[in-house]
Amino acid sequence: MDRVLVTKDALVSKIEEMIRAGEGPFSIVVADIDNFKSVNNTFGLKIGDEVVKKLISVLTKNLSELDMITRHGDEFNILLVNKGAERSLMEMEEIRRYLSDNTFTFSDGEKTADVYVTLSCGIASCPRDAKNAVELFRVADSAMFRAKKLGKNKVCLSEVESMVLKSSYFTKTQVDRLSALSKETERTEAFLIREAMDDLFKKYRK
Repeated sequence: MDRVLVTKDALVSKIEEMIRAGEGPFSIVVADIDNFKSVNNTFGLKIGDEVVKKLISVLTKNLSELDMITRHGDEFNILLVNKGAERSLMEMEEIRRYLSDNTFTFSDGEKTADVYVTLSCGIASCPRDAKNAVELFRVADSAMFRAKKLGKNKVCLSEVESMVLKSSYFTKTQVDRLSALSKETERTEAFLIREAMDDLFKKYRK
């Protein structure tokens, strides 16, 4: 799924439209690239641009076609349509973990570099956290800064609620194969597992 980024005005307009129509729940994510200035200083601006392109690719491949993404420097704003706090946390945590578990190779035409890149994310949901665009962004931004303060490479909800993600257990061979497939396809491991489960349900559907 490849699509261009939208403008901030278009994203805000969509949020306001959904609020007026009473559509929800939905969530806003403020996601900041950790240590991006250091990436640019260490590897150069061209590789920094490639890092941004990789992040856009990972986001678009793991989010719904209904979701909207805008970018401002090293920060992304994301509208997660029809997704409340819990589902938004799960999806962004999957993406955060995928990035955290991998190192990516980039080239600027003259040299190649292996770059480790992570995101710090804050999430605010409507109507749980706020019922207007300005307040939603304020809450999401505050949650993102809390993720930074907690050590970066984290996803935080607004302070009014916290959630615990469940874990599943697999053999080492399964984990290694899943990890390799995840990196090859740029899709999170959880995304691939859900896809496999859908196929499983179709196979055994009566």
